Amino acid sequence: MVVSRWLFAMGWSGAASLALAMAGCGHSAVESKAKAETAPKPVPVTVAPVELRPVERTVEVVGTLNGWEDVTVGCKIQGRVLKVHHDMGDRVKPGELLVELDPVDANLAVQQAQRQFQAELAKLGLKDLPTKEFDVTALPAVIQAKVALDRAKQNVARERSLNRRGAGAQQDLQNAENDEQGATAALANAVLTAQATLANARATRAAVDVSMQAKLDTEIRAPHPYALPAGVTGEIEYAVVKRSVAEGKMLKSGDPIIQLVIETPLRLWANVPERHCGEIVVGQAVRVNVASHAGMTFDGTVARINPSVDSVSRTFQVEVLVPNNRGLLRPGGFAKASILTDRSATASIVPIESVVKYAGVTKLFVVEAGKARSINVETGQEGLGWIEVTGELAKNAEVVTTGQTQLADETAVIVRKPEPESPAPVVSTAKAGTPDESKK
Repeated sequence: MVVSRWLFAMGWSGAASLALAMAGCGHSAVESKAKAETAPKPVPVTVAPVELRPVERTVEVVGTLNGWEDVTVGCKIQGRVLKVHHDMGDRVKPGELLVELDPVDANLAVQQAQRQFQAELAKLGLKDLPTKEFDVTALPAVIQAKVALDRAKQNVARERSLNRRGAGAQQDLQNAENDEQGATAALANAVLTAQATLANARATRAAVDVSMQAKLDTEIRAPHPYALPAGVTGEIEYAVVKRSVAEGKMLKSGDPIIQLVIETPLRLWANVPERHCGEIVVGQAVRVNVASHAGMTFDGTVARINPSVDSVSRTFQVEVLVPNNRGLLRPGGFAKASILTDRSATASIVPIESVVKYAGVTKLFVVEAGKARSINVETGQEGLGWIEVTGELAKNAEVVTTGQTQLADETAVIVRKPEPESPAPVVSTAKAGTPDESKK
């Protein structure tokens, strides 16, 4: 009743104005609601902070494992194989007998040389060859020539004395002088002959040594390495890789017999790109992996670096010393290696799932003031669940780990907490047809 009177008092014009005002207010509210409904909703994402963490800088290479020494033992003399003592896969020590040749010819050669040596000693009147400087004037033949020279000199002196007293003939004096000259020449010849005989005795003695060495060469043994590998203090052992002869086979000088290899330590030969010349130094640690033991890492050390770069491949060779005490690695095998060049580098680390790669571009999203912003990055070292990135990242930046596929620059986001991981389901191990123990 009061409102009706008020409207009546205002008149029809006032009522119309009021109705128009109320209609305008209702239209504005509808537009605001429509705009709110059509505006993009914030994308729910999860984030993780960027971590600064020390990482190891490595140079990745591949190469071939080689034995410390790989040698093919050959035959020094001609002969027939009498017995083979070892075959492929056997382990032998330095000096151990590998193959025997028939020693009959070598024994006969030794006997022949010894007989010739004894004959030369007999000419000199000796039982053994003197080791020190020998005076040949003490030999019987030289003494005999010297005595003859002394007798000739005495005859010359007597004939001269007789000739001075007029009691001797001139012809007798000349004959005595000629005898003296002949005795002098005979003494010199005796000395030369003794020296030649002594030289022949020494030559035949060398022939005896040669024949005895040939006899020793009928026993072919594993060689002794010239030096022990670095860090190895125990006894070296060879492994037989290949046997090339059989019993009864005739061999010539230089024919291969058995191939041997030292299995521990091994040498890893790898080619490193030229750009890493300033990073690789002797003594750096190396991690080696092989396909036959995928879950294991073998430690090695850079032992040698080739000072020359290959002009064709633009690489230089590095030798890595790899201990193989357990015998798990095989010479000739393929290996991957990581050479540790720096252990103290600090890098920005993010979860690996935060990195987005599309059309050759690598980027990630960071959350700033409730909005997403993309940053182009480059990746580096990678580990279990993490990866190194370089780019314009703030120290306290938070990167998006889920929801990146719905994001673009300036997209509104809402950060949600990651869902807890659900426990793994219990898998029954009961076999088909066997009642579950829990139901008994």
